Amino acid sequence: MSLHIQMSDEALRKLKRDAFMSKTISFGVCFGMLLLFGSILYFTVMIIQGEVPAEFISYVPPTDDGPPTNAPVSKELTSKSVSTNPTVTPSVIVAQNAVGPVAAPVSIDTTGDLSFDQLDMDMSLGDGLGSGGSGMGSSTAGGSALEGTFYDLKLTRDGSAPSSIMKSAKGEKPFYKIKKDKNGKTVYEFEKTLPAEVSHRVMEQVYNFFTKGNNGAFASFYTSPQKLYASSFYMPEADAAYATFAYKCRTVCQPSAWVCVYRGNVRAPKSGKFRFVGTGDDFLGVKFNNRVVLESGYLIPSIWNKDDVYSCFIDIPDRRREYWRKVEKGELPDKSGYIQIQAQETTTWNNGIGGLTAGKVFEVKEGETYPIQVVVSEVPGGGFGFCLFIEDVTNMSAEKLASKDKRNFDLFRTNFNMPTRKELEAQLKEGNANLWGSFQLPPPHDDSPIWPAVP
Repeated sequence: MSLHIQMSDEALRKLKRDAFMSKTISFGVCFGMLLLFGSILYFTVMIIQGEVPAEFISYVPPTDDGPPTNAPVSKELTSKSVSTNPTVTPSVIVAQNAVGPVAAPVSIDTTGDLSFDQLDMDMSLGDGLGSGGSGMGSSTAGGSALEGTFYDLKLTRDGSAPSSIMKSAKGEKPFYKIKKDKNGKTVYEFEKTLPAEVSHRVMEQVYNFFTKGNNGAFASFYTSPQKLYASSFYMPEADAAYATFAYKCRTVCQPSAWVCVYRGNVRAPKSGKFRFVGTGDDFLGVKFNNRVVLESGYLIPSIWNKDDVYSCFIDIPDRRREYWRKVEKGELPDKSGYIQIQAQETTTWNNGIGGLTAGKVFEVKEGETYPIQVVVSEVPGGGFGFCLFIEDVTNMSAEKLASKDKRNFDLFRTNFNMPTRKELEAQLKEGNANLWGSFQLPPPHDDSPIWPAVP
């Protein structure tokens, strides 16, 4: 006898119902786990961490009377270029009020076997600490340069009227004409070439500022808001109107009785003894470490005498010979050590201005910072020009130190830029200023010292 067991319809329906519920619960649990995991992942990555946005970190550098950059000098290093990864976003820091880019110092260990030729990358640093800055200077700050300020001593501080320097004695004809422009505004037209009396008064102010160290001597005169930044000082003899163009004050100033002062600090490239060599039409002077080390040109402010209108002029051969006679005889103690030199780069000035002046010897220590001030000026009007060289006299004999032989000098410069004739002629052309005669630039020397400008 066989026993046959069969589930009832009700039990079968219950079993199917339980199986369906089990599957539904399992599916729900799995879906819930996936949803939870996705939520945790989204919350962690997108909410907590978030996207780090690129931002500009603003840094306002302190203002002082030095040059606008603190970047050190680095030699040019050049090799192959390398392709960059476009997915990498660099951090960017922008300094407010800073105009030019400045390279940060790069320290590279070359003591091992690795050479630059083996590196597939671009190590070019451009023209040292920046290019440009020749002539009167560049309008772009940065690049290891001295900051230049333009003063017009014919005008009052706001530029609206003639200064006290332009006032004539009672009953004398004034040194300017008063006119009305097309809008009815009063304008002053100064004589194209100022007389000796005015030059004498201008040089009195230069004497007070440069020789006596009165930094407020120019405070009451017009100051151009445009600053220029010079890394070298070499301007061929040209129309003095170029200075007012370069400093963007041509509509206010006429090209006479102006003074440009370039200020800053420089770091000595090596220890030793040096002297500046240069000249200017009408004047070029250098203060180094708060000491006057060079005065040169047609006008010498330190010999200014209030009782003699022509006291500071050495613009004609007789006065020039008398000046150098006093220097050589020791009658001008502050000019002790000055030498008159005929340089190979300045054949035009050798005849017209008497050559270059080698100034006082000064000593420096490598890496130390020294304040410097370079002053150039044109007084009567007409043409102007200047050049400033530097000579290492550390191991120079006394005979060589006193030599007047014609020879080449290193151009004084604060970065690796070397002005070219083409560059300077282009600058003059842009300012509608004519070149006066021919000129030649000093030969470039890759090993000439660089005196980097620092805060």
